[in-house]
Amino acid sequence: MNFQPIVPDDGELLLQLKQGDRIAFDEIFNRFADPILTYIRLRLNGSEEADDVLQEVFIRLWKKRQSIVIHTSFRNYLYTIVQHCISDHLRASKRKRYTLPAEMPERTEGRPLPDEQYQYKQAYHIWKNATNKLPGQMRRIYAMKNEDQLSVKEIASELQLSEQTVKNQLHTAGQRIVKMLRQVYF
Repeated sequence: MNFQPIVPDDGELLLQLKQGDRIAFDEIFNRFADPILTYIRLRLNGSEEADDVLQEVFIRLWKKRQSIVIHTSFRNYLYTIVQHCISDHLRASKRKRYTLPAEMPERTEGRPLPDEQYQYKQAYHIWKNATNKLPGQMRRIYAMKNEDQLSVKEIASELQLSEQTVKNQLHTAGQRIVKMLRQVYF
């Protein structure tokens, strides 16, 4: 006789996951991680950060396990989390391109060349000047996000604003800074 192991279906696994069963979580990970990682790599053009996004998907799944409500299928629910994580990653990557640290990054091959130091300082001062030209509250929100590294929720709480207002201000600030930087470079 040939015995096949009994494999729980997605519905059973979901019920077990909702109860905090780590074995069910591991089974879900084993079933879905490879196809999800392939999908993430495709969406991020083979980015090395695909593993980080995959990890974030399963962290979110675990955190939301007790409040999961399935309207279509568990697979669709999981891929919705994947889409959100990819979008969050792309937004974060885009934001990093438009912020400069106050000091030039270290070079592994020794000290930066004087020309590199000069160019970096020039770029930093242009960026800093652009941020200083933002209107008062927008400048404060932008600084809290990019210099103090506060989350949107923390900024909204501290300034007694809605999270959407903070998001709108950050978006507008980013657009204005990019516009000012383009004027300087062109």
